[in-house]
Amino acid sequence: MSAMRHATISAWQRHEDGSYAAELHGWTLRVRWRPERGEHERRGFLWSAEGPGRKLAGDEIFEEIEVAMAHAEEAVAPDAAAHEAKTVEINDAEGRPPHSAH
Repeated sequence: MSAMRHATISAWQRHEDGSYAAELHGWTLRVRWRPERGEHERRGFLWSAEGPGRKLAGDEIFEEIEVAMAHAEEAVAPDAAAHEAKTVEINDAEGRPPHSAH
């Protein structure tokens, strides 16, 4: 089965610049869109977090905004292992994981 992460807080707010932000555990989380800038630079969503004296940023580009949000939430979760367990299993209509050999 394939696991797809989803944001767990519904407090993500859209800003005028098109980015999204949320507050969680004293951290400010942000997700922004990065457009494609040429043949070798993928487009997608990036996350960052600012908290008590620290800044974090993901280095992976995500196609789905919800996945970027989930990674940001997981990065600042007090118990990342428990937070990571909140995944959704995705299968096709016949119960197979996506991209499996038929």
